[in-house]
Amino acid sequence: MARLIYDEQVKIVHLLSQTHLTGAEVYAATLARAQYDGGHQVYQVSNGFFHETPAEKFELEVETKSRLCFFKNARWLRKFLIVNQIQVIHTHSRAAAKLAFYARLGLKVGMVSTVHGQQHNSISKKLFSQYGEMIVAVCENIKIHLQKDFSYDAKRILVVRNAIDAKIFSEPTAFEKNSNNTSINRKKIAIIGRTTGPKKTRTELVLKALIEMNADAEIFLIGGQLKDLDLVPSAKARVTEVGNKQLSGAIYHNYDIVVGAGRVCMEALLSGVPTIAFGEAEYIGLVQIENYSRALASNFGDINLNSTGPRLETAVFKHDIEIVLGRAEIRALRELALKDFSLSSISPRIQRIYESAYFLRNYSKWIPILMYHKIPSTEINSQHRIFVLKKNFEKHLQFFKWRGFKTLTFSELARFRRGEIDFAAFPKKPLVLTFDDGYRDNLENASPLLKKYNFRAQLFLLADSGINHNEWDAHSDEPAHEIVSGLERKHWLQSAFEIGSHGFSHRKITELSEGEALLELKSSKESLEKEFNIPINTFAFTYGITTAAAADWAFQAGYDYSVNTDSGGLLLEEAPYQIFRVNIFPEDDFFSLWKKTSSWYRNYYFNKRKK
Repeated sequence: MARLIYDEQVKIVHLLSQTHLTGAEVYAATLARAQYDGGHQVYQVSNGFFHETPAEKFELEVETKSRLCFFKNARWLRKFLIVNQIQVIHTHSRAAAKLAFYARLGLKVGMVSTVHGQQHNSISKKLFSQYGEMIVAVCENIKIHLQKDFSYDAKRILVVRNAIDAKIFSEPTAFEKNSNNTSINRKKIAIIGRTTGPKKTRTELVLKALIEMNADAEIFLIGGQLKDLDLVPSAKARVTEVGNKQLSGAIYHNYDIVVGAGRVCMEALLSGVPTIAFGEAEYIGLVQIENYSRALASNFGDINLNSTGPRLETAVFKHDIEIVLGRAEIRALRELALKDFSLSSISPRIQRIYESAYFLRNYSKWIPILMYHKIPSTEINSQHRIFVLKKNFEKHLQFFKWRGFKTLTFSELARFRRGEIDFAAFPKKPLVLTFDDGYRDNLENASPLLKKYNFRAQLFLLADSGINHNEWDAHSDEPAHEIVSGLERKHWLQSAFEIGSHGFSHRKITELSEGEALLELKSSKESLEKEFNIPINTFAFTYGITTAAAADWAFQAGYDYSVNTDSGGLLLEEAPYQIFRVNIFPEDDFFSLWKKTSSWYRNYYFNKRKK
């Protein structure tokens, strides 16, 4: 896992307001355990603790109706953050987010909030966000809700699913499949979840439907209590109350069908057990390939912005119970769940979000990132106009020096983001200069000038060392421009450039399948690292084209950043894998350079193009 600070530990606080076990606490505990095992210093602060973790725990009345108690708690938490040199606080409830917001005022502590459910409307939420630098929404409907109802910035809301330790939830063995039910026709149905609040209504509807249809089934209630339910005694007599269980694959394998929502559905699918999604908001039904995306977006029935509460039609429920899923579909669903919820893939995403929050808390201004290509000595005939004459490029550098800019490379930005370099050393006026393709004139003209003015730049090279000209945009009326190739490429190591990847052969990412794109991203990185014996941490999408999926592939391939043109966030860490670069053209003069490096330019550019 990536590090944030120099002593090789991230100091993290998970702040909750638990008075009983919920999915939010299981989520936080799962992350805390993984972070602890990764060598980080992890604390949990909450009203109470109901799920064991190795994190150090402190009881605090995070959720309180007393204003005096709230401010006393805020003072306590603030002191805790300072004394323990906390870098990131991760909140898991509305009460926790509000407390953290006030406790860290004026502190350089990054804050991330996971939103698990629909939020109550309030004036304060609409005026400003109390959820910190970054918000993690566990499903798409929550992101839509936060944007629609509170006008929160979409770039600060990331959909990242619940993290589940997949090792605990495995497919049933052949013995378990053959022995979990003594009667082939008599199904074992487990209803899992609380029996208070909206989940109480859901559970009552399920039990009433089972009684009404006179289902030939054994019915089990896990995680709730029959005494909470408004059912006649004869109905309650049909149900076996199991109580709270530390759920695992071994538990799920005891049942033929699981009825639940949220995390329960995820765990059941990972365990290879047919799952009926029925949450606080809506009935999704038996989860199948055809409705999996809908189930995912609603957190398996818990979040529906237009819902008036859970409803259930007995005939529909009966039909879903009677469906027999084939092993192939069950396994396909399990593979989808592994991809979406596995802790091994979710934990690095959360870690990257922590780093973004930490960076944004410490530096929240726009960093101009300029895109150059060719730096020829004489005018060239080019329809693309992606060159700057050598004499004019020197004038650009003189302008940057006069304005007081200091250049940064992406590896330096990553070191600040991780806390390997103290933000006290961050430039007052940072600037990133980037060059694409690796033209000879970059080496012979641009590099000496960059060194002359004590600047560095980022160079995006093609991994195919045999490419010696720009075959992708050379035309009959525009001669090919020479690219440094073969053994000469080693000269880049002594240049003013830091090397990044530009793929293998300048193909468009949008013309590749997911498998081909991931291979292009990973193998070009590995090839350049082998060739130059240096880490390659940044990727530039060819033609400036990317998609949200391609940006995620760059993350999966192990890059710290990826850049494109024309799209991205207003700030670097709002979209670190879709970084907006400003095109530089031959006619750019001091005025246009002033405009393109001004703090308002990116917002102006997006508004002008209605992006």
